[in-house]
Amino acid sequence: MEHNESNLGPLLLGINITAAILAGITCLLRCYVRLFMLKAFGLDDWLMVISTIIFITYSVCSNTGVHYGTGQHRSDLSEENYMTAMKWWFMCYPTYGGTMFFAKLSIGWFLLRVTISRIHRWIIYTAAIVTCASCLCYFFVAHFQCNPISYYWDKHSQTGTCIDVHIVIWLVYLYSGFAVISDFTFALLPAWVVSHLNMKKNMKIAVIILMGMGCVASAAVVIRWPYMQRLGSNDFLWDSIPIAIWSTVEQCLAITAGWLATLQPLVKMIRSKLGMTTTHPTLGNSESYNMNGAISVKKSFTRWTEPSSLNGQERDLSGRSGGLKFQPGFAAYSATCYNTSQEELRPDRPGTARLGSGNSKESKGGVELGIKTSNAR
Repeated sequence: MEHNESNLGPLLLGINITAAILAGITCLLRCYVRLFMLKAFGLDDWLMVISTIIFITYSVCSNTGVHYGTGQHRSDLSEENYMTAMKWWFMCYPTYGGTMFFAKLSIGWFLLRVTISRIHRWIIYTAAIVTCASCLCYFFVAHFQCNPISYYWDKHSQTGTCIDVHIVIWLVYLYSGFAVISDFTFALLPAWVVSHLNMKKNMKIAVIILMGMGCVASAAVVIRWPYMQRLGSNDFLWDSIPIAIWSTVEQCLAITAGWLATLQPLVKMIRSKLGMTTTHPTLGNSESYNMNGAISVKKSFTRWTEPSSLNGQERDLSGRSGGLKFQPGFAAYSATCYNTSQEELRPDRPGTARLGSGNSKESKGGVELGIKTSNAR
């Protein structure tokens, strides 16, 4: 976007709009997948929706500030426009803190649902708690740095006091450091877990990349680091543009990376519609099909998935609680288990159990679920 040397506002405006649109689109896609495809909208989804809404609010506040003078030199603005622009910049403090707080909570909760080892869960707990605590500390200090609050942008019509701006700067440094550590923890720990799973190498790489995208948000934090001293500048609205830009990018990447990790079912459906999936061997016309294996969960499932088609024929899963869903549109069976009760998946016991006619057998290691389908004549 074109901009001149005396006004960087249009550049910030374009980045804010692009980031808000990208975050909004990924939010809608995830909601579609979780609500209509998986029917398993969980707490982590709600937290990320809240984070997305707050981020869009942040973008609106930042863009309104651009209208009144953010990105311009103080000497080029009237006193009234300068105070109004500073007011809208101040509104970006709490909205930035809220966006990152709920985004970190969402990512942490999502990882807790798919993590097995107790030590891994405690690592996630620690990273999430430390990061969220520093984020809340930043939120309150930045919001109440002046008394009265309005003294932050209006120092002419009233008297008041503000804390030393260097306290805010060092607090941002502290939060940024914890944010980088938590991002790498949330990305590298799942990658380590996935690398030890019994799955195809290409699938491992794809999953690791998706779950490791949280590191991308840290890149914006690192790039923003050298500019933080500008928060104490006398020409604040001009000098703080790099901080505003990379803060927007950081929030957008945190939200987008959190959403993309859940869009795999949508990608698979699109690839199936476009004929880009690998054709599996057909099941033939035998009287019945048996599947061997065991799935152990912390508690029993709360819902059976709806019947779906297999080779153009209906496979009714009896409509009970806790089933395996056949993916529609494939020549052969591809069974996927949807944990709609939000319970964590546990590793299956050594060996496999013969899955029979829908009976479930409870054992010490969990609940073994069985299913058998018959070929309709």
